[in-house]
Amino acid sequence: MTVVFKLGGSLLTLPGLAEKLRTVFDQFSDKNRLIVIGGGASADVVREWSRIHRLSDNTAHWLAIASTDLNRQLLETLLSFRSVSDRDEAIRLWSKDSSPLLLDCHRFVRDEEEKPGEPLPHNWNVTSDSIAGWTALRWPAVELVLLKSVPTPVNMTDLAASDQDLVDPYFPHIAKDLRKISWCNLRATPIVIEPWLPNCR
Repeated sequence: MTVVFKLGGSLLTLPGLAEKLRTVFDQFSDKNRLIVIGGGASADVVREWSRIHRLSDNTAHWLAIASTDLNRQLLETLLSFRSVSDRDEAIRLWSKDSSPLLLDCHRFVRDEEEKPGEPLPHNWNVTSDSIAGWTALRWPAVELVLLKSVPTPVNMTDLAASDQDLVDPYFPHIAKDLRKISWCNLRATPIVIEPWLPNCR
């Protein structure tokens, strides 16, 4: 069974990030753990390019996903985790070592969108929240854990959370089909993983 973790790009500047992440991942040591990393400041550069150069939504979409590669390489350095781009590679590595794996989103999304199933919209309504949720659906995973910089939006629907920019605009479309969604404010002490949207299918 696989759990997908979405790490917000804004958390890459958090002191002690590696130790905090290990605290989270250790709570899921009985599961296969797959990490999707957000764009953060890297994606913001693409947003600025898009504004200045009037890039098409499709071009900006793929550049923003490609920008997450830099963040993934930072986590490879901090955590000494391996990166994968498909299920077969992940299963092979997990059979030898149960350590969490980092997802190469650029390669995974490109390859996965060539297969049957609903693709992601290629626009700014989709950020790493939806990419992680979409990955959890396509993998498939038993749970999506959103690692964020803000407290869990208790008693708030996915639509309300989207309206307040806590998740991206497309995420509610993904969330309705996910098995379980949890939330963790990685800036809080102590670090607590809380259930969110308990009415997922």
